[in-house]
Amino acid sequence: MSDETLRFLHHPTSQPCRAVHQLMLENDIAFDDVVVNLMDGENETPEFRQRFNPTGQVPILVDGDFVLWESAAIGFYLNERFALPAHWLGATMRQRARVQQCLHWHSTYLRRGAGAFFYSHFAECIWGRRDYSREIAKGRHVLAESMGHMQGWLEASPYVCGDEISFADLMHYHEFVSHQAGAILSDDDWARFPAVRAWFDRITERPHARAVSEMIMQVGAMRQAGTLIPMTRRTSLAKGTELDPVIPA
Repeated sequence: MSDETLRFLHHPTSQPCRAVHQLMLENDIAFDDVVVNLMDGENETPEFRQRFNPTGQVPILVDGDFVLWESAAIGFYLNERFALPAHWLGATMRQRARVQQCLHWHSTYLRRGAGAFFYSHFAECIWGRRDYSREIAKGRHVLAESMGHMQGWLEASPYVCGDEISFADLMHYHEFVSHQAGAILSDDDWARFPAVRAWFDRITERPHARAVSEMIMQVGAMRQAGTLIPMTRRTSLAKGTELDPVIPA
């Protein structure tokens, strides 16, 4: 195994990137911090896709000659590579299965709620002004259903997989950070799910949570003020939130 320092390719506006970033910081993992310029399309170039990830998405972990993408896979790799404390990915077969279950649920369910934030704030930056209300409504619907599921879990335990924080918590948490940044969730929305709100506040107080979220909070404030942000990454279909998908030319 390589003794070289890990390279972490990411962008702080990305929810999965922030989750991996926080996991690495909380566990004192040394890495070279490489911010990929998504706004200028650095990740869209053939060179980037061939060298790092054919989808052009981040995060990406480079460990010597080993290149790994997909945030959940990176979490499991870091767990084995650095023998992280057992609570992050699970100590027993059943605990590991529960963490994997929550990570899969994040990918196939909660993540689709990101459309509420994406179409409220980023779609206009990519495709210009048009009616995104249906996509936003679908994202909000998925988000509300997701919070309902989480409310039940978090009434039973302080974290989504049990009594201790896991990597799944970080993956879930950073979805809500984006919704906070974009003012997607009102006080009334949070009031419907008090256990989710308490969980969110609990993780916000952890080391590094605010630091890795600083840029997305700034971006959210800029978009709420009406400032357009140059973007080339076209991820709407990956969000799975378009009711009548239209693939831009």
